[in-house]
Amino acid sequence: MNHSQPKTAWRDLWAFFIYFTGQAVIIPILTLLAIGTNDVLPVPIAIIIGSLLVSLGVISFLIWSHRHNVRTYLVQCFSNLRHYIKLIIFTYICYIIANAVFMLTISHLPKKWQFEETGNQEALKMFFENPQWLPLVFISIVIVTPITEELLFRYVIVGELGKKFGIGIMGIISIATFASLHMQASQTILEIIPYILMGAMFVMTYIKSNCNIVVSITTHMFNNFIAFVAITMQTL
Repeated sequence: MNHSQPKTAWRDLWAFFIYFTGQAVIIPILTLLAIGTNDVLPVPIAIIIGSLLVSLGVISFLIWSHRHNVRTYLVQCFSNLRHYIKLIIFTYICYIIANAVFMLTISHLPKKWQFEETGNQEALKMFFENPQWLPLVFISIVIVTPITEELLFRYVIVGELGKKFGIGIMGIISIATFASLHMQASQTILEIIPYILMGAMFVMTYIKSNCNIVVSITTHMFNNFIAFVAITMQTL
């Protein structure tokens, strides 16, 4: 984790292999085990546990990959975080305004193109059905998921691959990849727009902070915390 060096850490791409393989193997296995417990372990919670295990695998691999300088890099990132609080607030406000304008715009389109919440947001609600599991859901959605996604889509794609192919180009690819992976439960193609806007917010904070991964993680955590509170209030 050293952006002062122009050399690309190609081995970091293995983090994507761990991520997608884990999603395809670990989560289905835990889901089947949960079904066999007769609701002792709810299926949504099994999915959360599986996601946490996959995320921990990704995080652990990247820490190992940069074990020689990860501590120095993170100390520097945390020490510089305070300089970018205004950037985080500004980009979040811009995202909220842009998303509101988009939602207002589609309200004038035919009904088949309209939606109040994305399919991904609707799918998340199943994790909030049992209040006793909310602490685990909080850890997953607000803490671990932002760290994992920022490491993958910002640090590896923009930070590392950007050394080879250019930060601007990889920033666009990062946004497109991030948005596409949040479309699994979508009902209309227009649902990708909020995630493009969200991805743009994270990429902007990452690039504008001189590729400070802690800044983009903080932005992501803040966004997910607001979403967590909103969904909790809706479901309880």
